Amino acid sequence: MVRKPVVLLQEADVTRRRMMEFNLEVEGFAVVAPRDLPELERRVCDADIDLAVLNWDGADRQVLNALQALKSAQAARYVPLLVIGGPVSEEDRLVAYEAGVDDIMVSPFSVAELLARIRAILRRTSPELGGRIVRAAGLALDVDSGRVTRDGKDVRLSQTEFRILQYLMEHVGKVRTREQIRAAVWEKPGQVEIRAIDVRITRLRRQLRIAGGSELIRTIRSIGYVLTDEQPRVQWERAAADAVLSGV
Repeated sequence: MVRKPVVLLQEADVTRRRMMEFNLEVEGFAVVAPRDLPELERRVCDADIDLAVLNWDGADRQVLNALQALKSAQAARYVPLLVIGGPVSEEDRLVAYEAGVDDIMVSPFSVAELLARIRAILRRTSPELGGRIVRAAGLALDVDSGRVTRDGKDVRLSQTEFRILQYLMEHVGKVRTREQIRAAVWEKPGQVEIRAIDVRITRLRRQLRIAGGSELIRTIRSIGYVLTDEQPRVQWERAAADAVLSGV
């Protein structure tokens, strides 16, 4: 059984932290949320931490000092770091990268983008973990085994349908054009007619419906397709989280 990736989350604002923690757990991550920087420094050295998400606005030198200490500690194994916050200046971003930060997200940003960045980092640094299992809208797609489930029920797909679904899941909530789908899925996109994408999407929708639930893939007229999240509570929580993250 693949264990859950463990994300360490440092966020001083309680409301924002709870929102992010909830959404990370919904997406299949285990979350460790230290209350202060000393606890952060202790926990990031734990063997079970796979990625750290730290809030830093550029002015807080305490967080930067913690970053530098973490990267220089001989006892600490490599833990990828994602910094969120801001807006920060170009100079501050360069300082953060020099300190060993792997990625920076400047506010405002959505929960979906945060999750996508986390998955992207884990796919690079720990492909054996849950980063290889993409989760969205009640679906779980195992990149290695080729298995797809919807709310625990198996969904039978062809290789092409699997790749289309993976692409849409990795961009959940974002409209993808037919040209983008063709370029991402087929090795020789120039040999594939646009109409073939519509045919594949139709079959993909049918297979997803067999597993039960509402329609997940919406057609955006004259543009393309988007995978939407069918879970009402998660949608509400994400909307609230996005409002908090953007400062609305």
